[in-house]
Amino acid sequence: MTVSEDTLPDRSLLLRTLVPVLGLLSADAVACDVTAAYVWGVDAYPHGTRVTRTRLHVAVPRGVRRVGTQAVVAHHELVPPHERVVVEGARVTAPARTAADIAARAPSLFLATSRLDMFLARGLVHRHALVAAARRRRSPRQHARLRDAVRLSSGLSHSPAESWARVLVRSTRLPAPEPQCPVPTREGIFHTDLGWPGYRLALEYDSREHHADPRARALDRYRYAAMADEGWGVVSIGIHDLSARPGRLLRRLQRELTARGWTCSPEDEQAVQRDALRFDRHPPRLR
Repeated sequence: MTVSEDTLPDRSLLLRTLVPVLGLLSADAVACDVTAAYVWGVDAYPHGTRVTRTRLHVAVPRGVRRVGTQAVVAHHELVPPHERVVVEGARVTAPARTAADIAARAPSLFLATSRLDMFLARGLVHRHALVAAARRRRSPRQHARLRDAVRLSSGLSHSPAESWARVLVRSTRLPAPEPQCPVPTREGIFHTDLGWPGYRLALEYDSREHHADPRARALDRYRYAAMADEGWGVVSIGIHDLSARPGRLLRRLQRELTARGWTCSPEDEQAVQRDALRFDRHPPRLR
């Protein structure tokens, strides 16, 4: 089986390493978890990790004991034939199984959802396959994590940070935003990372690399001016807003939405304030 997606830098080297290792372990050894995700073009490793310098995640039958722990992280489980495929000579968990594994084992709902988003955005899986995978989880904790991530997931996110921002907002009683929201202007249709078309409010995530590019900043000014002419407001955020000051961001969104006509009950307003305080005290785990 081949992968048509743009490959990651160390993917070919990883596959060349996997083939002999899997052969030495067992005829039923299958690359899984973040290792399999990398083969499918999804980098779920911590930021800055060189995949070729970390241990391989491999599913092996429970009877296989001689697994070199310095080179392999062994998952003692048998992967059924319908959940494995061969990619360039290496046995790898199929996309739906891989996505379910890395989401169910993610340390936070934010990371779980962004991982599913990457698989959905690349067209590697469909939502119904993820729903079925969640039902098959035996661990109650993993079942709950995967179920919630599937509910929040979207194939429209262009980056993990967009996914994280969407999960943050949808973890409160603020109105649900629309991913890649279209904004018609005289200069054409622009798509914002998240948007509330009923209130003409957009949320845009700017990475550090984006901020450092003068042309990107100039394009943003052009886009934002065109959107402002149509009555849209833009909330521009960075990684610090998500990782260190999420509560402040939620309060700002509440003010902006309220100023643009959103109304809520006193109970909902208090709930948003409690959520903002909760996220201030315990920022989401994003790495």
